[in-house]
Formats: sequence, structure tokens, C-alpha cells
Amino acid sequence: MEFDKLATTASHEAGAEVNILSPVDGSKTDVFIKIQGADSKAWRKEKKRQTSKIIAAKAEGKLEELDFDAMDVDALVAITMDWKGITKGGKKFDCTPENARALYEQSPPIVEQLLRFLGDTANFTQG
Repeated sequence: MEFDKLATTASHEAGAEVNILSPVDGSKTDVFIKIQGADSKAWRKEKKRQTSKIIAAKAEGKLEELDFDAMDVDALVAITMDWKGITKGGKKFDCTPENARALYEQSPPIVEQLLRFLGDTANFTQG
């Protein structure tokens, strides 16, 4: 097999777009969020950070105090590259880390969609 067929980092770094479904009824929307994949440096760095937090909390007997939802938001913010179709107050809502955090903290269904998409490596590779 060709090396290029085995190497996934470049395609995961380039990212892929997720067509976000409506949190209300599951229908397709005009919202697309581009994220890096699970083999990207940013995602792997966040997963290592999460693992360190879990190990430290476990050692201190404070595992139940960890906010796993917040850790997911942190990781997704780190890999969010861009988005289309999101407005706020009728104006374009720019894709910034602060705005991504606000969106993800206030819309758990979007977090779930992004994590599901991220879990399928085929979404980031070609051929």
C-alpha cells in the first residue's frame, strides 16, 4: 500500500465541513462548520490535556468534579477552523475561538454532531 494512503495527518489538518442539523427537528440547515480531524495536532494535543486532567483528578479523588462537557468544548474550539451560515442579531457571526466557545456551550446538540463526525475518520480522508 502506498504511504500516502496510510498517512492521515495532512488530511485531518486540512479539515472537513460538517453540515449541522437543526437541534430542534434534525433537518438539514445552511450551517456548515469546518473542523480538523482526530489525527490533527490540535486534537491530539487537547486529548493529551484531557488525559492529564483525568489522571490528576483521579489521583486526587476528584474525578466526579471534572466537567467532561467543558473539556469537549475546549477540544472542539481548538479544532474549529471556520463556519458558514451562522448569524446573531441578523448579522454575520464570525468564527472566532470566543464565538465557537459560546456556540458550543449553548448548543450541546452541535457538540454531539461534531464529535460524531470527528469519530468517523472517513470524513477526513479521500479515496
